[in-house]
Amino acid sequence: MLLQDKVAVITGSSRGIGLGIARELALEGARVVISGRNAERAEAASREVEQAGGTAIAVPADVSIAEQAKALIYAAKEKWERVDILVNNAGITRDNLMLRMYEEDWDAVLTTNLKGAFNCIKAVSRMMMKQRWGRIINITSVVGIMGNAG
Repeated sequence: MLLQDKVAVITGSSRGIGLGIARELALEGARVVISGRNAERAEAASREVEQAGGTAIAVPADVSIAEQAKALIYAAKEKWERVDILVNNAGITRDNLMLRMYEEDWDAVLTTNLKGAFNCIKAVSRMMMKQRWGRIINITSVVGIMGNAG
């Protein structure tokens, strides 16, 4: 198994692409931390990964809040003593035309999609440097390259 004994934290992994990433990493031997803002969905996703033969725990977190991002990384370290892989996958959309967009929606997208990644990277960086090994993967949308109305 390619990732035997590695520990992976995947943000936004209680469903969708993040859950798919968590499943694949677990199938390659990684112990995965499922995270999302909804605790029930995170628990269900964790059970799904385990039923498929992987090892997982659920740690609900809103990564846009620095303390919750730190707690997410700390939970992985407490359970498995390390974090080898961080996948920043958490993201939201509030697409709208500029004239119709609310400032709160703009702030929510930037806080989750950008600050969330920053918070998690900051929380895990020292640990990865001490380990002298780690991988950080940042997921984004193709809309960041091509653009889209709204």
